[in-house]
Amino acid sequence: MLQLTFFKDSTREQPSGHSTTASGTSTTHNDIHEGDIAHFAQVGFDALVQSLAVQQGFQADVIRTVYKYLTSYEKTVEVIEAMREAAKEHAVAEILSRTEEDNVKDDSVKEDSVKEDSIKEEEE
Repeated sequence: MLQLTFFKDSTREQPSGHSTTASGTSTTHNDIHEGDIAHFAQVGFDALVQSLAVQQGFQADVIRTVYKYLTSYEKTVEVIEAMREAAKEHAVAEILSRTEEDNVKDDSVKEDSVKEDSIKEEEE
């Protein structure tokens, strides 16, 4: 006889191999059809890649490219974090060098205007 159970008794103890999801539902690896495992793995991977991309400020394609060259997701996270830190350091250096250039230009403009003012004063 086929018996379908939609509501489980929440007081029962879960056997080993069960896990509880964020929604509170219980699943085992046996609950997933073998043909769906690869699909669910891809969906989970895509979700992790997107989450890491948002956290670290890179496009998801960058995350996938780095992952392709490494042997684990954990190593990918480490490299992406290092990339973000390097990008921040490079940005700071670029900003400082450009603001120093602007300050030099501003100083030369100030010097030119002072010279012009002193020439005008001498002419008067």
